Amino acid sequence: MLATAASALKQQLIETAIQALKERISNAENAMKEAQESANQEEKSSAGDKYETARAMGQLQRDMNAKQSILAKKELAFLQQLNLNPKQTVGNGSIVKTATACYFVSIGLGTIDSNQGKVHLISIESPIGKVMNGLGINEQFKFLEQTHQIEFIG
Repeated sequence: MLATAASALKQQLIETAIQALKERISNAENAMKEAQESANQEEKSSAGDKYETARAMGQLQRDMNAKQSILAKKELAFLQQLNLNPKQTVGNGSIVKTATACYFVSIGLGTIDSNQGKVHLISIESPIGKVMNGLGINEQFKFLEQTHQIEFIG
């Protein structure tokens, strides 16, 4: 993989990740509104605690979605300021290629199909990110009882 191809791949991955995060934020905010509206619509009934339980459950659901929205917004801000300059060692913003996989060290978003094949978006804080952090080309690391060699860093 050439440096120019790595740069184009990074840009494609960033755009895909930003779109996914924007969708995640939108979904979480819509779910928050629905949970709040549901909790607000619960009417006091003669069933006693049913009203309070339903309102509490609605509030818990709203809070969970608020946390997801906040996390996605933090990840979005992180991606938008990520340094994409070519790297000599593995770190945030690196494309890392081994014989078996390609990684983009950024946020833990899973696997994305790109024009270069499947790329795993991982966080530097993920288990494999921690193992690879700071390594250079041709260095080896062990992960899940397998030894991998870094073939390219961009």
